[in-house]
This record gives sequence, C-alpha cells and structure tokens, in this order.
Amino acid sequence: MVVELNKTHLDLSDKVSAEKLMAFTAEIAKEVRLSGSPEELRAFQYVKGELDALGLETALSFHDGFISLPLSAELQAGGMEFPCITHSMSTSTGNEGLDGELLYVKELASGMEAAGKVVLTDGIATPGGVQMLEQAGAIAGIFINGSITHEMTVSRVWGNPTPETKKEFPKIPVLSITEKEGAQLLGQLARYGEPLKVWLKTEVDTGWRKIPTLLADIKGDIEPEKFVLFSSHIDSWHYGAMDNASANAALLETARILMSQPMPLRRTLRLAFWSGHSHGRYSGSAYYCDSHWEELHEHCLLHVYADSLGGKGAQILGESNCMAETRDYGGSFVEALTGEAFIGKRFGRGGDQSFWGPGVPALFMGLSEQPQTDDAASRTLVKLFGGIKSGGFGWWWHTVKIRSTSSTLKTCGAIAKFTCH
Repeated sequence: MVVELNKTHLDLSDKVSAEKLMAFTAEIAKEVRLSGSPEELRAFQYVKGELDALGLETALSFHDGFISLPLSAELQAGGMEFPCITHSMSTSTGNEGLDGELLYVKELASGMEAAGKVVLTDGIATPGGVQMLEQAGAIAGIFINGSITHEMTVSRVWGNPTPETKKEFPKIPVLSITEKEGAQLLGQLARYGEPLKVWLKTEVDTGWRKIPTLLADIKGDIEPEKFVLFSSHIDSWHYGAMDNASANAALLETARILMSQPMPLRRTLRLAFWSGHSHGRYSGSAYYCDSHWEELHEHCLLHVYADSLGGKGAQILGESNCMAETRDYGGSFVEALTGEAFIGKRFGRGGDQSFWGPGVPALFMGLSEQPQTDDAASRTLVKLFGGIKSGGFGWWWHTVKIRSTSSTLKTCGAIAKFTCH
C-alpha cells in the first residue's frame, strides 16, 4: 500500500520539536542503563513520568530476565599485556584464567579446524562467529575490531533460555581488541612463530534479574482493541545517546504530538519500552510476546521499531528494515518527507524483532544509517544486515566513547496515519 501524504500528515510532521527531542535524549542518556540496574529503572521512571504528564495511563511491570553484564577482561602474550573487553553471554574463565596457543584466522568459515587453539580473527564478535569457533574446537576467541572495541552479545539464544535452548549458550570465553593490539599480536606471531602462547581471563556476571517493561496506550475511538505497537529499548551500553535514548525520545515526542492534537485515532497506538535488549538478547520483548501471544496475534496490526535514531552524520534513511507487506507503506513516508528513494532491506535476527511468531508485520528498525566505510563495525553490519549504501550506525555504536547526536524524527505522521485509517 502506497500512501500519499495529506495535510494532516504534514501538520503532524511540522509539530516535531528538535528541542524536545534533544531534551528527552539528554535526560535519558545522562546515566549508563544496564539491564536491571537502578540507573535503568530511573530512566524508565522518567519516561513514565513524561507519559503520565500527557494524561496517558501507563503500566510499569517487572519480570525475570536472564541478563549478562561483562565486568572485566585481561590478555597477555609474549610478556605484554593487551587492553581488551569481554562480552555479554561470554563464559567466565575464573581467577586462574585460560592459556593456549594462538591461531590467526583472518575470516571465520564453517568447517575450519582450530582444536585446542585460541583463535584470533578479524571483525566484531557475533553469535554466528562464536558458534563457528566452537564448532572448530577453539577454546577461546579474540576478535580484532577497528580503532575502537564494540560491546556485543555473543549468545545465539533469543530471550530467556529454556531447557531446550540453554545448551546453545556460548561455551568459550570471548574477547575483543582494537586493530592496534591486533597488529601487535600478529607481529608477535610473525616474530616468534607458532606456537605463541597467550593467557586470558574473563569475568561476566550472568544470571536472573528483575527487569522492567513500560507500556502506554493512546486509545483509538473506533477499533480500540486493534493496535499498532511502537517500541524501543531503554537499556544501553555506556551512556547510549543514540542507542537508544534518541529512539526513546522519538516515542515520547510522538506521544506528545498525538495527545496535543484534536484528531481522533481509529485504532490504538501502544508505546512499549523494553529492557534486556543488549544484555539479555531481547529478553524483554520476547517475554512480552510469550505472555501476550494471543492478543498480539488477534489484534496487533503492525510493529514499528525504533533503534539508534538520529546519529550525527547519518545520511541514509531509505534502507531501513521492512517486510514485503510493509515496504511500500513505510517507504511512502520516507520518500515523501525526505526525498530519498526507499529501497528497504530484510530484517536480520536482531533488534527486538520478537513478534514474527504471532504473525505481526514489522516495519523499520535503525531508521538512519551512516554510509559504508572500511571500519570493522561497518563491514560486520553490512554482512549481518545487508544494505547497498548503508554501513551501520557509526564508530560510536556500542562503544564507551561519547559524541553528541542530532536526533530527528519525521515519521510521526506515518504512525498516526496507520492508527487513523
């Protein structure tokens, strides 16, 4: 379905306030928001307060989430110590650490052999990469990122584990280093020759925690039981300004605009804020799906997801994720409001896409990307999610470094249109 923007859509888009978006973003991003932490809960309570002030009825609930927080990592080789990080859902080595022979494999592949070796490889740590290491018999993995290390979750298990899926959790420790340390290790390999012994240690705090979910409905007048789910995650790596405070701000601004307009909605818009995205591999949205399966199947018309919006320098909006049945609809608004042709791309296995099972169509995810570069993060995201020009969310994605964002959202009219007609 292709939609032509009318005066109502344009009026709604003109109501978007850059000042409000930045104020929301700054308030949410002022603390690190690890899943299940007091800092994250304060961010949830702030968002709840803003929605309450608009006159919405909000519901803040808590449930058990299997959460993994990386604490520390150490790496030594050839008498040198190398700065490094470990990852969510990596195994912990214990205080004694682990040692083994280093094997460099430039690009991981199915069927490779690395029995008993610590494998050094290029790229960002991903669940698929760790799976290949395990299948090859590696006892640990070290990933060479670009100029900065990127926080990642390396488990293949979606959401909370079950007796059937818990065996799929990683069984080896996983580290990441920058290209600088990678070059030093490769230099040692060339200098000393194989075998080069390395020692590493990881500490990861993994276990059950109470994590929050926040919901708020803007009720429809004609079919209130039918709803569009508009969601984003609040938990973050480090201060998380554009992953994901700017997307949280977009939801708040959408609510502010819709509540200030004398325009009735045909259907309900349900705003949802998740925890457990980065540290629980989507345990918040997955739990909501499990506990609201029938309602989602019977009444949810569309899931619009907002993640990593408004990064400084993001130029590409036309390659956001979509399904075949949502491409033309969502693309209509992108093209009309930005002038950029909407190509779209298939969803990867990520981004709180927990609602396909009940048959809910999905639209959007990271709706503003950087052009492709030769950076490790860009190369990895292109492999993971595809794309023609888009290359991910920038060097600051999942890193400790901070830079300001320029958060913008011009799709409020699209959300309103779907709930009105």
